[in-house]
Amino acid sequence: MKAIKKHINTVIVLVILLVLNIISSKIYKRFDLTEEKRYSISNSTKDFLKNLDDVVTIRVYLTGNLPSGMKELEKSIETTLNEFKAYAGSNLQYTFVDLSKYDKKTQEEEGKILYKKGLTPINLTVVENGEQTQRVIFPGAVISYKGRTISTNLLENKVGADQFDILNNSIVLLEYKFANSIQKLQRTHPPLVAFSTGHGEVTQENLGEAIQELQSKQFAVSTIDLTVGYKIDAMVDVLVIPNPTQKFNEKEKYKIDQYLMRGGKIIWLLDHMAVNMDSLNGKDFFLANARDVNLTDMLFKYGARINDDLILDLQNTRLQIQTGMANNQPQMQWFNWPYFNLMIGNSGNPASRNLAPITGSFTSSIDTIKNKNVQKEILLTSSEYSKALFAPVRVYIGMVKDQLNPAIFQQKNIPTGVYLSGQFESVFDDRAFAGAYAEMTDTIDDLKYIDVSSPNAKMIVVSDGDLITNKKARGKTLPVGYATYGNENKPMVFDNLPFFMNCVEYLLDDNKLINTRSKEIKLRQLDATKVKESKKSIQIQNLLYPLIAILIFAFAYGFIRKRTYAK
Repeated sequence: MKAIKKHINTVIVLVILLVLNIISSKIYKRFDLTEEKRYSISNSTKDFLKNLDDVVTIRVYLTGNLPSGMKELEKSIETTLNEFKAYAGSNLQYTFVDLSKYDKKTQEEEGKILYKKGLTPINLTVVENGEQTQRVIFPGAVISYKGRTISTNLLENKVGADQFDILNNSIVLLEYKFANSIQKLQRTHPPLVAFSTGHGEVTQENLGEAIQELQSKQFAVSTIDLTVGYKIDAMVDVLVIPNPTQKFNEKEKYKIDQYLMRGGKIIWLLDHMAVNMDSLNGKDFFLANARDVNLTDMLFKYGARINDDLILDLQNTRLQIQTGMANNQPQMQWFNWPYFNLMIGNSGNPASRNLAPITGSFTSSIDTIKNKNVQKEILLTSSEYSKALFAPVRVYIGMVKDQLNPAIFQQKNIPTGVYLSGQFESVFDDRAFAGAYAEMTDTIDDLKYIDVSSPNAKMIVVSDGDLITNKKARGKTLPVGYATYGNENKPMVFDNLPFFMNCVEYLLDDNKLINTRSKEIKLRQLDATKVKESKKSIQIQNLLYPLIAILIFAFAYGFIRKRTYAK
């Protein structure tokens, strides 16, 4: 009887295990108990991964013998990809490739291939066999899907940030970078970004780096002359208007307006004041006045106004000027120049979150206009120590030698970049614009006048026309965002270009994957000072406490066992 009962219990256990196994294969659930949900991905990413229709292959090149910080990043990459795989299933495959295991020649050849694919190498000091050696690593990944490939750098080398900030930012952006890269590979055709011409805009030559960056991120790039043609082609996904200096006529404004009404996306990069450093050539001062390119009424109607002023900011980059001559050689010296302000991104918006400051020159303040159907969000501001001077502004070079008093810079965070979205009303809705051009185009089906935009219309307004311009110095082309900062006169490349790329992707991202840029992860680092002070004490505690615990357990176990058998 006992044997039968024993067999019945065994069968019951096996049936329970079988049922649990079937249930677990049908119902999938993971629990993330961390405070900031660092091991969870967003719902938009989950939905996106569940709908993959082919295999995505990811090769990560950050692995092997690495310092602790890089190991932390490698571990986070693996955690993120594991989470991705949990939702994508067999449609996501990943491997970690350790180049250091190859011979030197192969490493160099592989390194050249990865560099051509867009991965940025870094030199790293590692300890191997008790000795410090220099090693080149590629902290990035190559992602493939349906025969197409894209590369993504996974280490965020933020200007002025310490190693913990760099590591933290890199970990925060992992989900966005992988999801965004896969999304780009899924597109059947690259989104088209068009730069306007015909009104004295920045030349294509001076937009070289921005164009190159767009193309490397799987965007198509073209120009569009607004002075010719009937309309802005609907194939244009984002229209960029880079610092026009000549007036738009009503016909050209009508094209822009109707492009927006049909769901177009626009990035306005505008210098509202007619001033640049060339204005000071051979002069001690210059009177800066507003530049009228006849766009003010459009922006006002859409919900933004760039004011007739110039922002001065105590947080600024430096200007090199000649202070005299010695031995027939010009003596050059660096000075702080409050008109070259450093703009701060809004940490609450994914387009400007986790970015280093953005350099601006002769920027103006922006006001948002009340419009119930249009949402506004500030993307960029000046620092907490700034002020705006209304036009005409006397810009004088002698200011560099003035001792600027922080007490007079009392305006905080003056807006210099704004994001607008919603249903825009046409600029031509409340005016008698019945010109021959409008009447003619209105007779063509796909050009009929629209008075209210679709909900997908969006735009970004920045009051710095040179935000993405490659400036030149002594015949050399400088990187976008290149400026000298701090008393050490150290040149840096600020985040103008990443901000612009984020703006383009933010306007186009209908899946809301870019919202994952707003993720926040806290790195709970050990207090280095306390660790140094208490190193021996911590080591002794770590050695003794486990031994004491084992002894207590052994004593308790022996005591209970002896007492049980004694009964």
